[in-house]
Amino acid sequence: MKPKIAALIVLGVVSLVCPLVEMALTGKVDPFGPYGLADAFLSLPAIFWWYHVYKTQRNYHAGPLMNAGVVAVSIVALPVYFVRSRGWKSGAIATVLALLVFAVTLGLAEVGERLGGLLR
Repeated sequence: MKPKIAALIVLGVVSLVCPLVEMALTGKVDPFGPYGLADAFLSLPAIFWWYHVYKTQRNYHAGPLMNAGVVAVSIVALPVYFVRSRGWKSGAIATVLALLVFAVTLGLAEVGERLGGLLR
């Protein structure tokens, strides 16, 4: 399996499992509670792993600020990276695809929440 795909699968699993466990154990999902923080901290390595593999494949040499930005504020730093590494047109397309991945993770979180509710 390609590392980029593996990173996205890990991100999807985290997005599904964290709300499922929280709902099954507590009966509610609080995005700013301990489970939400765990979800965020487990998602960050998967996002950075995907970014690192992707920039290596594209032979893009990002500086420390860009690397830190991907960890700290992915929603802002990734579109900047896409435009800088691909140009405006391809960068915009990559940003739209990244937003679709984000939407899928939100959908998986909803499914996890509902499955957790059924397990409760």
